[in-house]
Amino acid sequence: MRRRATPIVAALVLLGALVAAAPSQAVTVGLADQRAASFEDPRLTELPVRHARLTVPWDAMAHDWQRAEIDAWMRATRAAGMRALVTFGRSRTRAFSLPRTATYKRHVRRFLRRYRDVREYSPWNEPNLAVQPRNADPRRIATYYRTLRSLCRRCTVLGADVVDNSSLATWMREYLRAFGGGSLPRVWGLHNYVDVNSASSWGTNTMLRLAPGRIWFTETGAIVGRKKPSKGKPDRRKLIRTGRRRAPKATRRMFRLAAKSSRIERVYVYHWRASRSTSWDSALVTEKGTLRPSFEVFAREARRGS
Repeated sequence: MRRRATPIVAALVLLGALVAAAPSQAVTVGLADQRAASFEDPRLTELPVRHARLTVPWDAMAHDWQRAEIDAWMRATRAAGMRALVTFGRSRTRAFSLPRTATYKRHVRRFLRRYRDVREYSPWNEPNLAVQPRNADPRRIATYYRTLRSLCRRCTVLGADVVDNSSLATWMREYLRAFGGGSLPRVWGLHNYVDVNSASSWGTNTMLRLAPGRIWFTETGAIVGRKKPSKGKPDRRKLIRTGRRRAPKATRRMFRLAAKSSRIERVYVYHWRASRSTSWDSALVTEKGTLRPSFEVFAREARRGS
């Protein structure tokens, strides 16, 4: 009896280990990418990926060339059957500063009128990453949120897209206080690059503790390469470890972090294909077009999430 039981016990132990290693729930998988061509690649479009994220300068509608880029992105994602999530952020033509709320409203209204089928928005991209306090002003970002809500009452409007750097908890508490007891956002965006590319879970846990409602990882991924961090005050972003060999493990960790809570509903992986034009590389495809091992993790989780 002991000899017969041994293989069964071993099989049960192995099964338990596999269950423990696998994410406990599936999440909706999307792609965050600025290039229209990414959404024309059949290796992506053949997957059940139906959500795409675009970061848009707050004053993009004032420039013909920016409107043309956004038009191309919208056409590509529509053709791929994807729903767009748009996050507004810093201008590409002006020095970085938060616009006045009335100015923000005027430009955002133009965007909403041009792209009437977009129904998911975030008011500002990575506000807690700004170096100057006036560009991270929680009260100003709160007015952007209320502006978006008033312009598109049937839209899903995220509270903001925050980064899991050292300022996250402080900024979130100040942002929540900016609503003064009024109605709080019920969906939140998180860029948890530190948690995904380190051994820490502080950023994800902090958002689960502070943010009411649902959480989407609106931009995240396994970092293959980035510009070397500048020396300055201590910040947990220095915990990040990069590299091609680390990328598959970090991608698996990304989905394990998403499985920490049923409140975490979506994961937008950034981005599709590497490029020489930028020092940041968290792509699923090499510059030459070869699929990386992390793509297999992405594809598997996309099928689970569907």
